[in-house]
Amino acid sequence: MSELHPIPFSDLARRMFREVETSDAVFDLPVRKWWVPDPSIDFSAVHFSRPASTPVGPAAGPHTQLAQNLVLAWLAGGRIIELKTVQVNDRLEIPRPCIHAPNVGFNVEWSQELRVEESLVEYAKAAYLIEMLKATRACGRFPTDAGMDTVFDISVGYDLEGIRSPKVNGFLRGLLEPAALFEALRSELPRDLDRFRDLSLPEPISDCVTLSTFHGCPADQIESIARYLLEELGLHVIIKLNPTLLGFETVREILHDRLGYEHLDLRREAFDVDLQYEDGIGILTRLREVAERCGSTIGAKFTNTLVVRNDSNVFPTQGDPWMYVSGAPLHVISMTLMQKFREDLGFEFPVSFSAGIDVKNFPAAVACGMVPVTTCTDLLKQGGFGRLPGYLNALGREMAQAGVTSREAYVLHAGGHAEPALLEALSELPADAMERLREVASDSPDELPKAIRSEAAAAGRDVEAAVLRATRVAGRLNGRDIVPALAADRRYHAETNAKPPREIDSVLELYDCINCDLCVSACPNDAIFAYEAAPRNVETLIVGPGPGGLSLTPGAGFTIREAHQLAVYTGGCNECSNCEVYCPEHGAPFRVKERIFPSADAFQASTDDGFFRADHVLHARLGGRELSLHVDEGAERADLDAGDVHLQLAWHSLEILGGSVEPGARGLDTASLWRMRTAWDSIYGATRPNPVNPAGRQGG
Repeated sequence: MSELHPIPFSDLARRMFREVETSDAVFDLPVRKWWVPDPSIDFSAVHFSRPASTPVGPAAGPHTQLAQNLVLAWLAGGRIIELKTVQVNDRLEIPRPCIHAPNVGFNVEWSQELRVEESLVEYAKAAYLIEMLKATRACGRFPTDAGMDTVFDISVGYDLEGIRSPKVNGFLRGLLEPAALFEALRSELPRDLDRFRDLSLPEPISDCVTLSTFHGCPADQIESIARYLLEELGLHVIIKLNPTLLGFETVREILHDRLGYEHLDLRREAFDVDLQYEDGIGILTRLREVAERCGSTIGAKFTNTLVVRNDSNVFPTQGDPWMYVSGAPLHVISMTLMQKFREDLGFEFPVSFSAGIDVKNFPAAVACGMVPVTTCTDLLKQGGFGRLPGYLNALGREMAQAGVTSREAYVLHAGGHAEPALLEALSELPADAMERLREVASDSPDELPKAIRSEAAAAGRDVEAAVLRATRVAGRLNGRDIVPALAADRRYHAETNAKPPREIDSVLELYDCINCDLCVSACPNDAIFAYEAAPRNVETLIVGPGPGGLSLTPGAGFTIREAHQLAVYTGGCNECSNCEVYCPEHGAPFRVKERIFPSADAFQASTDDGFFRADHVLHARLGGRELSLHVDEGAERADLDAGDVHLQLAWHSLEILGGSVEPGARGLDTASLWRMRTAWDSIYGATRPNPVNPAGRQGG
């Protein structure tokens, strides 16, 4: 199994700017798929007193553990970015495949695949890269400085002992006090990016954390962890709740009876060991006082994934009896739990949401006053992060239809509940102030947030707290209309979500697939990339032992028909198999396409075919056979060492000029040499930057 190998900061920075110049893209996301802020539309939200220019971002998951993916989230419009969950046990053995999201999403639960220390550096790298994008207005693609404010949300688990350990505690403190991290990264910047060496960087990187606990974690353990994070570290805390809080019968009724997912095997024992509803209410109620005393905030996230019995047809190597459901059915269940919890808790509190969010339901989730509204399963589908700008465009259309230009005004106005929300949230304001606010709500809804601030200031109240309370109450009231209708909506039903991605009657090959590039965007780690190869059709020879030292017989030939080809950077591939789900041909791109290793150690640790280049030597493993090609391009010469076969070659034509073959050696088809030549020229020598060639050929 491949291990993740973070790309050096200097390479990421150089590639980011060079790729825009050569390809109008960053990390394979074309500029045309970026979210470009419109200063006339205010999507902004506040997340624990920190401003964010949009309320959306990626949920903590497979997309948020490597720096390049966090940059992609930002370019696509994510401004509240949930980092991948970190825990003390950072040497997990994760079954493969671990993701299956052809429509409904399934996954194997796992935390970060990097070492904890690596995760800390990745998040610092991402913060630095995003500040570089801010400083350049996204490489000159943003018209103004609007829309830049970004919040990182930490995610940790899974028990108090692990969180208090020096490893995880050091991780948290590193994000709170990142100066040393940033100084180390400054020193890594290449000379051509010196202008970013003294860039002002955020400190802390984050002071808010989402607590993720194992299914079955005792209530007192959850409360103790949250207290520790609030009291000892001074963090704002969101507790991620499980959909099992609704209870077995309610979830079964929604999932099986109303939505039709009878094939998903719920088990009562999974509900019985999980946090119970009343315990959840009690924890939030008690921790509210703790948070206020500490000058922090407590909130809840709805929800974690839904546990069901593992289906061996989905995850055949999963040793755990459970698998976890996301996507359409989870949306209905989690929205139902969210609304019930808000109605029963008795006070307004920060609500984070991530369950089956997509472009169609995002505006309604925002109307419920939740911040942030994040997504994961939808980003695993074709288009990847390129799907995210559509969320904000959809919200913008809903806002325009409502006649408002800010998210706050939209939440207050969307459900027609502005007046009762004002009466409930701002009852301490004078009667004449309330009357003026009612008039604004009726006549000029777009001005209502500004009016609330004005009246709160005149009354000596906290103006931002007043708007926040009003939007939270309005969101809860809006939810009373939105949530009950969800289960009847056919788009969430099993029959609507049963069709798999398109397949064609074709087998995926090393070269010359149909070039749909769906695997590039479907990869959660940006591990699959395109390159341009020289089409050629050449005859090859099999070199073997002979009377004169060399025997040459006709080989299989070597053919590349199309210029556009695909390769896999193994340092970013965790073999999750999502690319296989979305590939229309039969085969898995991560297994079939050329594999490029990040280092000599990674190459030697693997048994997979692939390449690694060190200076003027290209190392390869092809058909299980290791080869080294020493290239002198200036002299138009190359030397091949295949262990028992040694050849001197003319570099341009790969004509055999001489060599030796040991007795008993396996025949070597020179098709292997053309594969190596293609990798040398088209991947390591590409004009367009890629993970192993960050500057491109013209960048030196």
